Amino acid sequence: MNVLQVTPRYFPNIGGVEVVVQTVSEILITKGASVAVYSLDLVRKLQSNQTINGVRIKRFRSLLSDPFYIPEPRFVTNFRKESANIIHIHNIHTLLPLITTLCKHKHQKIILQPHYHGVGQTSVRNFLFNNYMRLFRAFISTHVDCVVVNSLHEKKLFNEAFPAYRNVVFIPEGIAVNELKRVKWNPEKPTRILYIGALRYYKNVDKLLYAFASLSVKEKEKFKLVIVGRGPEYLRLLALAKKLGISNLIEWKYKLSRSQLLSEYAKASVFVSLSSMESFGRAIYEALIIGVPTVVLNFGAMARLVKEGLAVGVNSADSDEIADSILRAMKEVKPKARRVPSVFLSWEEYVDRILGIYNNVAE
Repeated sequence: MNVLQVTPRYFPNIGGVEVVVQTVSEILITKGASVAVYSLDLVRKLQSNQTINGVRIKRFRSLLSDPFYIPEPRFVTNFRKESANIIHIHNIHTLLPLITTLCKHKHQKIILQPHYHGVGQTSVRNFLFNNYMRLFRAFISTHVDCVVVNSLHEKKLFNEAFPAYRNVVFIPEGIAVNELKRVKWNPEKPTRILYIGALRYYKNVDKLLYAFASLSVKEKEKFKLVIVGRGPEYLRLLALAKKLGISNLIEWKYKLSRSQLLSEYAKASVFVSLSSMESFGRAIYEALIIGVPTVVLNFGAMARLVKEGLAVGVNSADSDEIADSILRAMKEVKPKARRVPSVFLSWEEYVDRILGIYNNVAE
């Protein structure tokens, strides 16, 4: 099996898509596949050609970066020389799927993993994205052999956007289940409320700050808010924390090692994620498997977790409701995720299913 993964960014860049591409690529190598990755994240600190854990990586510059990721011409000339029989493309919110499928050879099979949210992250991006989707909809049936979605919510959104396309396969993304189950949940005092993720506006971290400020005023108990991540909202959130008078109660962390990250889960009394655009919440699932009571939005991809009693749901962005949900999760919720392993796939199980799709389309 000869596989080419195409993604906007690759390790050492970190994010939900990046973790999927890296983990799948490296496990495929252990299963005897030949794997290359093309990404558009070439900067001075990264090499244009390198091999990491057996995966051949070629990085290119983008003429327009996030959100478009339009590659330099050298990307196309190199891509046309690749002999891979499977092209696995990630992230339909960029132009890479369109450009790559137009440039492929006739014998090459296309797997699209859209990581689809249904909308763009801003009003301008949403306008551009909707027009792009009209173009992509016109030829997806003739150019894409299989679409892999990572949640039933994403499948619903994708089917609504592409009603004529039939070969959509749902595979829950892999999780390091065994590693996470070895982590002992041992919450510390003062009570730690944890957020892990990018600091982008749709993650609603500002709403968490307002709720935390409300919580700090109402409750006699001392709380600590731990925010792990960076992003374009960082400076605005710092200013908001200062305005709310809670700067001294917040720990801002970034670029933690895996062991440090697992330690943050273990020390937290509650994990909170209020992101409005998720097809699969990796940090949420990691918290659940470790056993941390978790608060999520009660709609979108996370509504299923609330329905199954795995997490506490928030129905609005109201700070008092969020604060009350955090208290309820800490005081009333007994973590159940460890008792329902069917909700999660290990990475090995996940890659085996992906490999099954590769074999089916290659026949």
